Amino acid sequence: MQKLSILLLIIFAAAGHPARTQPYALLIKGGFVIDPRSNLQDTLDVAISNGRIAKLARNIDARQAKRTIDARGLNVVPGFIDIHTHVFFGDDSNREYAGGPEGLIPDGFAFRTGITTVVDAGSSGWREFGVFRQRVIDHSR
Repeated sequence: MQKLSILLLIIFAAAGHPARTQPYALLIKGGFVIDPRSNLQDTLDVAISNGRIAKLARNIDARQAKRTIDARGLNVVPGFIDIHTHVFFGDDSNREYAGGPEGLIPDGFAFRTGITTVVDAGSSGWREFGVFRQRVIDHSR
């Protein structure tokens, strides 16, 4: 009987204190949010869940997120598009950008600088597009 009472006490105590959930995978706190699409420019917190923005607000509780980034003094913006890149990299030392060593690996510079989309308007040309696709496009995020 005493074991049953203790078990019931534990069950009732647990029911009175719901488990803390963290609905957000990431919380970016205190950054200056710029969103040209919605004409937004304000210091806000950005909560992200399942890879998408779940909430924008002035003060989102950091305990609601698994990970928090302090963005005070930084700009928080949608990904930038770099419309002039040379990403058809390769090891042909007789060439520069088109399959040569001057071409950049897109994932090596883009994301860490806030660029989510790059445009290479012709380093490969039509004849080498298949190689460009295999070497760059198919392996880039």
